[in-house]
Amino acid sequence: MLYLVMAGRALAKRSRFRRGEPALQAALFGTKSCENEIKFGISSLRAPQIFGLKLPIHSIKEGAMLTTARVDFPGPVEARLKTTADYSDNVNDYAREDLIGFKRPIAAAFALLAPVTLAFAYQAGGPWMTVQIAASLTLMVAGGIYVIGREEWPSIVAEFQSSVMAKRKAIADLRCGFGESSFLSNGRTPKFFEYSHGVLALADAGDLKTLFFDISSDGTDPRWALYQNGEMGRRVWRWLCLPVSREVVKFSTEGSRLARIGEAAQIEGIEAWEAINVALGEPMDGAIIHRPFDEVVETVDRLLY
Repeated sequence: MLYLVMAGRALAKRSRFRRGEPALQAALFGTKSCENEIKFGISSLRAPQIFGLKLPIHSIKEGAMLTTARVDFPGPVEARLKTTADYSDNVNDYAREDLIGFKRPIAAAFALLAPVTLAFAYQAGGPWMTVQIAASLTLMVAGGIYVIGREEWPSIVAEFQSSVMAKRKAIADLRCGFGESSFLSNGRTPKFFEYSHGVLALADAGDLKTLFFDISSDGTDPRWALYQNGEMGRRVWRWLCLPVSREVVKFSTEGSRLARIGEAAQIEGIEAWEAINVALGEPMDGAIIHRPFDEVVETVDRLLY
């Protein structure tokens, strides 16, 4: 009878551990902070949240250091995507709205000054002077549209093409219907390589894989400010990206600072940049390179100059 009682207690303890009882997990993995950083997958089974979003338990991929889950779009992100997707992809409508809609400084200034000029002309010289000045303004506007429009047209087309590409990406992201929320516990210090328009970030993703980030310095990337403030050197990275465009819409860091290894190396010249990009397989922002972290860093170091 005593043997049966002891066996029953052992089975009860085992079942409680399998359900993820916090006390048993804390006893096995140490402190709460250590559990969160090392065993994120286990803590996620109790309350899986990234950026305040509830995650579906079945979508979490457990790994040594990197985890990814599918989540719903946050409200502001979904609203922005819908606005971009509703953009008109007719270049003539875009040019008409851009030029006749007085979005250009010269057009806006003319729209403000022309009525004032005609009003003064009418008060000073009557209807005949007003007609003469109006005809002169019409000829001036026609010549200005021809000369200035010919120079501005290439930039208008370039802006239109970028807007159309953004529309296509937004439609594709909305059709997917989910974002990708990721968590990385950096066991090693990430490596950074600066270039003229931003910085490349390499991090050890575990399982002989390397995480690749191409952080732009144009002010639209939330990671650039974190990099400038030294926050990218922290142990934990969390980010949310779109499934098709791979745009990182949210990024945060937390945890202790990792050991700093000197200043970031500089990529000098477009030739070095192209050589590095080709050697790494032309990865997209946020891509996983299926090569060990040390090997990738050594390859970039060799191609810097």
